[in-house]
Amino acid sequence: MRTNDLIKLLSQDAPVRISLNQALAHSAIAATIMAGAVFFSFIGFRVDIDTAVESVRFLFKFVITIALAITAGMVLFRIGRPGVSLRLCARGLCLPVVLIAGAVSLELLVMPSATWEARMIGHNATLCLTIIPSLSALPLACFLHAMRHGAPERPGLAGAIAGLVSSGLAATFYAANCNDDSPLFVMLWYPMAIAPVCAVGALLGRKILKW
Repeated sequence: MRTNDLIKLLSQDAPVRISLNQALAHSAIAATIMAGAVFFSFIGFRVDIDTAVESVRFLFKFVITIALAITAGMVLFRIGRPGVSLRLCARGLCLPVVLIAGAVSLELLVMPSATWEARMIGHNATLCLTIIPSLSALPLACFLHAMRHGAPERPGLAGAIAGLVSSGLAATFYAANCNDDSPLFVMLWYPMAIAPVCAVGALLGRKILKW
């Protein structure tokens, strides 16, 4: 018997109390509520939020982070089912990359080169590197718990994707506090804040999701 066939048989024979999709849907709701509660309790909106919403740069940060959370979430909903192809939905992860690349290209075209470095460094790099991982903690726990209802063939990768969804959600909340709206800042610091969350997710996934 081929390994993939054996995995499918084992997953079909296992008692199912709640489906993976249901568990992930519940975890997505819980993760959003938890991250939102932490954000509004301890962080909150930037002080100039009323005027910031009139800026395209500010609003486009949410386009990027929400695209990341959604495309990574599409992968997460499939990666816990053995034998299911990830190729098509994994390509969706290129969308946030394309969005930020396009925004950066436009920024470089319209802004003087003398301002590029300052816009990239920004004013809140430390907050970005701190808040996004912090806001990701509870969502990551929710998604890893939900993934235990599945049977991922690659637990480490599944954990990393859970971290990517969690950090995409966290980055969406943080974007409402961050007053560095330049795509250059987002391109540099947001991925640096997201990377450790994915790494922790991968490490935990190898232990928690192994079956």
